[in-house]
Amino acid sequence: MAYDLIVIGCGLSGLYAGALAARRGKKVLLLARGVGSTHIGAGTIDVVNGDKPTLSLLTRSKSHPYGIIGSQTLKDAVDQFKTICAEHSYPLHGEVGKNFKLPTAVGSTRHACLIPETMLAGNLSRKEDLALANIHGFRDFNAHLAISTLRVQSLIPNLQVIDLHLPSAPFHRDSYATDLAHLFDKPDYRAEVIALWKPWLKDSPKRIGIPAILGLDHSLEAKGHLESELGIELFEIPILPPSVPGMRLFNLLRDDFQNHGGRFIMGPTVTGEIEGGRVVSASADMNGHIKEYKAEQYILACGGFLNGGIIGEMDGTVRESIFNLPIASDRPEGFRKPFGSRGEWTNEVFLASHPYAKFGLSVDKNLRPIDANGKVIAENLFAVGSVLAGADRVNEGSREGIELGTAWKVISG
Repeated sequence: MAYDLIVIGCGLSGLYAGALAARRGKKVLLLARGVGSTHIGAGTIDVVNGDKPTLSLLTRSKSHPYGIIGSQTLKDAVDQFKTICAEHSYPLHGEVGKNFKLPTAVGSTRHACLIPETMLAGNLSRKEDLALANIHGFRDFNAHLAISTLRVQSLIPNLQVIDLHLPSAPFHRDSYATDLAHLFDKPDYRAEVIALWKPWLKDSPKRIGIPAILGLDHSLEAKGHLESELGIELFEIPILPPSVPGMRLFNLLRDDFQNHGGRFIMGPTVTGEIEGGRVVSASADMNGHIKEYKAEQYILACGGFLNGGIIGEMDGTVRESIFNLPIASDRPEGFRKPFGSRGEWTNEVFLASHPYAKFGLSVDKNLRPIDANGKVIAENLFAVGSVLAGADRVNEGSREGIELGTAWKVISG
């Protein structure tokens, strides 16, 4: 069976590209070995740490993905993503050029451009008193730790910790966020929670942060139910993986893709073949059973080091894992093979910018991978997301912006 488009990878960029193409009537196949980084992310859309001048600086850089796609493409991508989320009754709040300031699970602060409604009341730009809930028996979030760090920053005048219990939590092992999220999807369970929490919250601040557990499928319903009965505002704080807010975005995009006719195959190891300046096929290996798929166009959304899209060998060689495309560094020498000792890839200061963060594929203005001479390697192959060179996504806070923006660029032209 031939397709109009094959997308390799189902992180945020792969799913978004597939959903956009399927919405345009394209016959799309999405191949992926695993779920990508949505399940470990915060479930927000981070475009840049800082303000509009910081973003403007990145969009003027010729080597940065933002510079390749341009500021208008980025804005259009984010706006359309908001529209899709709203259509699935999971609205995201925010706009490009402005950031929310949110608490993390350890009490530091982070910037996010788009956030779900379940996190909205946690905006630290608001100065009302707040409390964080310490859930008894849930070890993936410590409210006392978070509050102690937030107090040092003096962002909110009155900060408290409230110790709360949950009914019917798993007793045979530690509870995971997904366990509790499934429980909060159920109205009967929420009624038990309300009865248990109401006496404890009578004299508490009216803005209360909890770990991100407010349901996988009915989070807004759960939030509204609890708030109306308890007379408070609740907000979620992203915690250790698996990320419930990230899983919501994954499920939303997967469902949108499939609802518009897209085909999704997860599990196989995928490789691709290039002949005569074109990708001719993508092969899926499922435990030794190999099947070949063909399409007019291909999108590589395999991720970076974190997701196995880029592999670093012990001898210093760095390679892209699907088509064996040449990897570039952000240093003046550009393409190198090998990339020197692995010790050169990192900075001695852990929280500083690390050279390896900017390793990736160099691309032309249409996001087609190029070689060291600037020649397009395959005219029908495009690369999006974290496999691209030139961005330090962690320090810039640009990961999701790059994912959405580059996917939109390829599909919309």
